[in-house]
Amino acid sequence: MRALLATIAILLTPVVAMAGDLSRCEIVVVNDVVDEDGGRMTVASYRAADGFIAGVYDADINLVIEDNGHAIRGLICVRNDLVPTEKDYAILATGIPLSLSQDLDSEDSDILTLYFSDGAFRHKYTSDYPMSGELEDALIAQLSDFSARDHGLVSATTNE
Repeated sequence: MRALLATIAILLTPVVAMAGDLSRCEIVVVNDVVDEDGGRMTVASYRAADGFIAGVYDADINLVIEDNGHAIRGLICVRNDLVPTEKDYAILATGIPLSLSQDLDSEDSDILTLYFSDGAFRHKYTSDYPMSGELEDALIAQLSDFSARDHGLVSATTNE
């Protein structure tokens, strides 16, 4: 019986570890491209998030809020559990929105975007399916907790 419990624990460890995983994240930057005739096009690009994430969690590394002169407009991460974790608070406290999805390449995947607006952390849920009551309850509790903290974003305006 102990062997069975140990095996189950080992098999579930990656799932639990992926809940707050930041290894599958990219920053989003937006820039305007002007063609030779003066036409403009806004282009969003996804780039490695290592430098941004390192600056969030390591006090010895400067927080990077730009990439090649373009403001970081968001951080998008792939993970199974969309409820923000304690680790996500540090990202959100920068004022940069965080989007979570189970699979960015799938049309059926949910996307949850967390951002600061009007004095509190808020969310936008995009899916073909309604948010479960369990997810909504956990999300509201976590965002209420994050909003009550001294994050320094009282007058900040971030991208929604």
